[in-house]
Amino acid sequence: MRLIIIGAVAAGMSAASQARRRSPDSEIIVLEKTQDVSYGACGLPYKLPPYECMEDLQVMSAERFRAERNLDLRLGHEVTRIDPAARKVFGTNAEGAFALGYDKLILCTGARVWAPPIPRLAEFWGHGAYALKTLEDGRVIKAAMGAKPPKRVVVIGAGYIGLEATENFAEMGAKVTVVEALPQILPWLPESQRERLVQGEAAAHGVEMLVGTRVEALKRAGEAIRVETSGQSLEADLVLVATGVRPEAELAAAAGLKRGAAGAIAVNDYLQTSDEHIYAAGDCADARHALTGQSVWFPLALRANRSGKLAGDNVMGLERPAPPVLGTAVFKFFGLEVARVGLSQQEADDAGLSTASAEIVSSTRAGYYGGGGKLSVWLLAERTTRKLLGCCMVGPEAAAHKIDTAAAAIHAGMTVEQVYDMDLAYAPPFGPSWSPLLIAASRLGKVLG
Repeated sequence: MRLIIIGAVAAGMSAASQARRRSPDSEIIVLEKTQDVSYGACGLPYKLPPYECMEDLQVMSAERFRAERNLDLRLGHEVTRIDPAARKVFGTNAEGAFALGYDKLILCTGARVWAPPIPRLAEFWGHGAYALKTLEDGRVIKAAMGAKPPKRVVVIGAGYIGLEATENFAEMGAKVTVVEALPQILPWLPESQRERLVQGEAAAHGVEMLVGTRVEALKRAGEAIRVETSGQSLEADLVLVATGVRPEAELAAAAGLKRGAAGAIAVNDYLQTSDEHIYAAGDCADARHALTGQSVWFPLALRANRSGKLAGDNVMGLERPAPPVLGTAVFKFFGLEVARVGLSQQEADDAGLSTASAEIVSSTRAGYYGGGGKLSVWLLAERTTRKLLGCCMVGPEAAAHKIDTAAAAIHAGMTVEQVYDMDLAYAPPFGPSWSPLLIAASRLGKVLG
């Protein structure tokens, strides 16, 4: 059998490696349009400082994939068209055009940067204004900062990458202004956590946050860039465009494959598209939400790696279903850990669920044990079933790991009372004897009545 995989980062190389394990004799061809494979894109913001090395993010080289896993990995091969009826892919490389037939195809095309329609942005792209999505993006930004360390940075967009990069720019001594078009940052966070904690942390580190503010144009101002917004004019030495990503699903759409949430490629539980010979995995594909059963799109690392691995299994006939997702996520922002899982209040309202919520603030360590701080825990439950639906945690420590307990409880369909009855670990350096999660569950139980 000939298997072709398009894309060679997280999902693509997971799929290729797993397919090879399942079928040592199959012909497996991986087509990657860039010169980079298998790297940790989530680490890009943390490799911006001059003492860090972008190349550390590469997990495994193309040479090792070829030698150790017997994969026909072809770099600089961009697929431009898929013909499902003929079971062929067409594209270009350094030598010209190519065409390849396949028995099975896995699409792992990932996500692409979405740049808002800002006048004159194209003029500055790669010359003062940058994205941070790929390893090559990271190299370009580091080279620019190495040639001229920026003193003023404007970050457009307040998502994970934008805020993580903001921290690193500030740690390098730059004055950072974050411009967010939405009326609030991180809309899934409860207002108290968002404004009191996250925005407060930004202010404490000298970061200016302009919410509900649109960037209307970029202009040249001597050697600097003038960023014209709906509220004021800013000057920057470097502009980071971190306005989010979209699923790279155009190839699939042109081939007539069905699409799901956010325009991602629609797949069934076995990662199979609307064409039985074509699978899709990673950030280009949708998933099923564990609570609503609806098509959702979460461009997150674990789901990309897991779905790639399962696609590699299933394309070889194993039929292993992909588990539904909850969108569990965490990121660091200066001295805060910000974490979430499950539904936000707005998402629950959109799903037509009757809910109740509660928020508590507790200590991250026993009161007599030095250090630590306060952890804010917000819980959401369905009124009729009393099942836990969502959780957000923000604090200087503990959130990144305690959110996984909430995720396990939601996956298990536990009620608020069952969460309260959980036997959780305790020691003074790691929290009070009553875990903040248990205290929050107790409070929510009282709200539910």
